[in-house]
Amino acid sequence: MSLKVDHARCTQCRMCYIVCRELDINAVYVALDPLHRIEIDLNACTYPGCTACLMYCPAEGSIVEAATGRSVVPPPPDAWQAG
Repeated sequence: MSLKVDHARCTQCRMCYIVCRELDINAVYVALDPLHRIEIDLNACTYPGCTACLMYCPAEGSIVEAATGRSVVPPPPDAWQAG
C-alpha cells in the first residue's frame, strides 16, 4: 500500500518532504513538472510501515491512500498498526 498527495488540499509546506529526507526514505519528492509540487514515489513509500509524513502534515486530508483514496491526515487509529 502507498500514499499520494491530494493537491487540492496540500499547502505545499514541504514538512512531509523534510521528514522523509531526514529519515532517509526519500519517497516524498518535489516534482519538476507541474509547478514543483510535492509527490510521493509509490515504489519508495513504505506506508504503513512508516507514517512520519502523516504526523508532520498540517493540512487535513492532503495525504491519501493511493489505492482507496482514504484520507490519512490526521492519521486514523488503524494507520498506527501495520496490517
